[in-house]
Amino acid sequence: MVTGIGWMPWRYALWIAAIAAVLWLILRMFPRTKNLSWIMRETALIMVLYAMWQYAGSFDFGDFSKADESGLWLANLESVLHWPSEAWIQAPVLNSELAMKIADSYYASLHIPVFIITLIWVLIFHRRDWNFVRTTTAILTGACLVIQFIPVAPPRLLPSLGIADTAQITGLSVYQAIPGANQYAAMPSVHCGWAAAVAFFIIVVDRSKWRWLWVLYPLATLWVVVVTGNHFIIDGVVAYILLAAGAAIACIFPSQRPVRWSRNKSAVEPFPGGSEPTVPSLKPAHTAKG
Repeated sequence: MVTGIGWMPWRYALWIAAIAAVLWLILRMFPRTKNLSWIMRETALIMVLYAMWQYAGSFDFGDFSKADESGLWLANLESVLHWPSEAWIQAPVLNSELAMKIADSYYASLHIPVFIITLIWVLIFHRRDWNFVRTTTAILTGACLVIQFIPVAPPRLLPSLGIADTAQITGLSVYQAIPGANQYAAMPSVHCGWAAAVAFFIIVVDRSKWRWLWVLYPLATLWVVVVTGNHFIIDGVVAYILLAAGAAIACIFPSQRPVRWSRNKSAVEPFPGGSEPTVPSLKPAHTAKG
């Protein structure tokens, strides 16, 4: 059975895409609304990509009998690398029901709205960097989806690791609220990937000196996914690597590079086809003598 997983079912995303596409076709006929029509076109594209990701992610692929084995292999790899254990990181949180509720609420509700708000912010206010953000997001999310077709049990489903399922304790389990959600799509962590993408995009696009504080967001997300028992540390690390790879691939193409990294900044257009409104020059016109 195919069911929608996540924050918005894929069917709703397709409806939004269809509405945005119709608006794009209407608005593009009027010169004064070309900018808005471009936004509608990009919105339709993002919604289609989201629907494809959501639909494909609702299928169960692979041999789930080996999911536990894969999860234990990751735990052993972290031990070989001398990384701190997830049980050790989680232990202090288990002593506080409030801390568990905060972590579970964060895990269930924060990462998608923050990610969407960031995309909208770039789309509307930093359009010259939109191509880079869109392409990097598509590569990152697509790569995560492909890897997640290999079932991997999260720490909370491996009793031998001694890691508690905090959502079961607090009653805030996102998997109980979303029937059909695949609990074995634990590698890599999309939560960590999207959180790192938010911080990365803001740091690259924005000019404020305070933008570097956004580094705390992916770090907090990594802590949350670990203490709730939903992911290994390496799940987040792999997501960060995929983000870096996605950005590198996007930058291969000059049209996809962010303005800050473009050699010819004047050649980067915020609107396809040069639809950005022109601003009249404020310089006085030279008049011929005589």
